[in-house]
Amino acid sequence: MSVLPVTLLASVIMLLCHCAQAQDAARVIDLECDHLPPMCSQGGEQPGGMMIEIGSEAIRRAGFIPNAKIRPWKRAMQEVTSSASALMIYFARTPEREALFNWIAVTNTTDFGFITRDGSPALDSVAQATAAGLIGIRAGSSVRTWLLRQGVQSEQLVESPLEDMAKMLKAGRVASFFGAATTFKPIYQRQNGVPPVVGARMYSDQNWIASGRMFPREDAARIAEAINRMRQDGFINQVISKYFP
Repeated sequence: MSVLPVTLLASVIMLLCHCAQAQDAARVIDLECDHLPPMCSQGGEQPGGMMIEIGSEAIRRAGFIPNAKIRPWKRAMQEVTSSASALMIYFARTPEREALFNWIAVTNTTDFGFITRDGSPALDSVAQATAAGLIGIRAGSSVRTWLLRQGVQSEQLVESPLEDMAKMLKAGRVASFFGAATTFKPIYQRQNGVPPVVGARMYSDQNWIASGRMFPREDAARIAEAINRMRQDGFINQVISKYFP
């Protein structure tokens, strides 16, 4: 008579485990990024881009459902720091941000340099750029910290979204733009029909996937492991090669 209750109990336990796993797997995690094509972009009904593909795959491999959102950096950072179910992608690690986020894993690296309008000479040093005039940077970008450390005065820096900055550079309202050619060059070329002039690489920085402090540590560990597997099996390199053949 005792066999049936034991069997029934085992079945109930298995059912509860399956339900818990299904509930866990169904958890939706927001993936936040600014509009930075081709890295992150709001095209059509669903956000896309190289970093959205990488981040979404990591979330899926960790057993969750990705929900990509494209919004300005400052708003995205506010959302992530106050959420237990949101991540930042294509995110630079800076001293100012260090304590606010849980830095889960490095996804790739980005090169930064000075960019000038078409037909102008290249700027290959900070000294050349400061002598040339105002330097434009993307609003909310971590490059501001780097430039200030190189001795550039804050009064010489002009912040604006990339779309506006490309217009300002073409119009001569700034002498150069400092940032990533991978995101700025396509916007400038689309607006003007010709590419800007890209100077020498000034430095490279790691891009992170990060969460706020409320994000569960065990979930962060699963995503970190997923990123590691994606690096080992070549998925990340395949996605990068698709966008930058």
